[in-house]
Amino acid sequence: MSTTSPTRTVTVIPAKPQGPAPGQPAKKKLRVAAYCRVSTDKDEQLNSFEVQKTYYTEKITSNPDWKMAGIFADEGVTGTSMKKRDGFMRMLRHCREGRIDMILVKSVSRFGRNTVEVVRTVRSLREKNITVLFEKENLNTGQMTSELMLAFFSAFSQSESESTRGNIIRGNAMAYAQGKVSISPIMFGFKRGDNSEIAIDEGQAEVVRMIYRDYLDGMTPGDIKKKLEKLHIKTAFGHDTWNTTVILALLQNEKYRGDALLQKTFSPSLFSNRSKVNNGELPKFYVSNCLPVIVEPDLWQQVQEEVARRRAKRASTEKAKNPLEGRHRGKYALSDILICGKCGSPYRRTTWAKKGKKKVVWRCGTRLDYGTQFCNESPTLEEGALHTAIVNGIMNQYINVSTDMELLKANLDRALAPQVPGGEADIRTRISELTQQKQDLVARCMEENDITKYELLLTKIVEELEPLKQRLEGIESQRKDRAVTESRMAEIDELLKQFAERGLEYDDILTRRLVSAIRVKSADEIEITFKDGKTRTEQIE
Repeated sequence: MSTTSPTRTVTVIPAKPQGPAPGQPAKKKLRVAAYCRVSTDKDEQLNSFEVQKTYYTEKITSNPDWKMAGIFADEGVTGTSMKKRDGFMRMLRHCREGRIDMILVKSVSRFGRNTVEVVRTVRSLREKNITVLFEKENLNTGQMTSELMLAFFSAFSQSESESTRGNIIRGNAMAYAQGKVSISPIMFGFKRGDNSEIAIDEGQAEVVRMIYRDYLDGMTPGDIKKKLEKLHIKTAFGHDTWNTTVILALLQNEKYRGDALLQKTFSPSLFSNRSKVNNGELPKFYVSNCLPVIVEPDLWQQVQEEVARRRAKRASTEKAKNPLEGRHRGKYALSDILICGKCGSPYRRTTWAKKGKKKVVWRCGTRLDYGTQFCNESPTLEEGALHTAIVNGIMNQYINVSTDMELLKANLDRALAPQVPGGEADIRTRISELTQQKQDLVARCMEENDITKYELLLTKIVEELEPLKQRLEGIESQRKDRAVTESRMAEIDELLKQFAERGLEYDDILTRRLVSAIRVKSADEIEITFKDGKTRTEQIE
């Protein structure tokens, strides 16, 4: 007996109409937002930026089924990271708060260039029934059956961004190698002059010089910060509050002396969004004499030496049991430079009280803290007698400079005068002539395709040209040496004049500028080391 299987049938159940039922209120309008972004602040991109905002405003408001939910925008930022875009992050927050139903964006690349972030963000929006319409790719995430196309377009944008970054890195490397220097448009002390050239902002430049002088005079970055704020001097960003880290960086920036160190930092990855200090991973390029000078090289170098000295003292502090040992204390110059000749510890200022009378003295820090068992031979020095000995030492060391400065300058001129026949002008003229001859001969060789014909002439020109170039370099080097020497002499002369104007009274600031160290040899004798490396022994009376 055979059985017959029942015939399979399929019944279609039609979908319910999605529109409002008769008598029911109309469907709510879609809350539509738009996102715009440009990656640079160039004029042509900023124009495009404004066009985008106008376009989306008109598009959303003209659709009767849509309701404006906002135009979110980021100006002059990269798309490699979403977290760095304030407008984008604000839009996502509105999405989480249920204030947006759909987002319009020009292309996937405007939305983001990191494939993982783009896919993850779109996925999270879809979970909240929020669609994204990418106009260029004609891609609506609400209608996607797969994330494959979105991942494809996003990966393409990422690859394009990586290629662009590679081109930028190579372009920067070529610019660095050629000595092309650019600075931040908001670097304190500089401005854009005619034809976008880097020029000095004289008002800010004078503040920079003041900061350098104050630091050399013993002020700490904290002291300088207070002074700047008290004088109501604004930062490069127009803020009233200064940062000590910024001040210290300003004190060490070689650009203020007219030079530039290129590629100090670099970005290790396209998506890291962080700059890393270049510790040798990439080459650096030091370009001399490429910027207008705000701080004279001699003053700049003195400040670098002072920065290094204070860092060394701070390092010793961190290792020392005595928390005061090694620390830079700006109040008294001698706190940093007066050293015990027996144990090497800094001297400290203290007050003695005896029979109701007070006396200011200087004593070895080790002896004060730990007693004579660690330093039993260090003398106690009265401050007045110590100050007198220091003033005498300075005047005795530089008295000839003060009284016969013009004679010294004349001797300097003779010592540094270029010893070349004909003078610098003749040398430059001859170099120009020989260079032109060389270029003409090279051109002939190229035209005639025959170097042997002019080889002897070229050799003779080179043999004469190269020594002349070396002699010219020697003259220019001598000129720089002369300028540095004259600068130091002028500074010493000015400081001595200030001493004289004060009636040869001790002055902390002037002592800092002239003296690098004072070693206490005995109760009657100190050894003074000056900033120019000279030393002098002076009696304490």
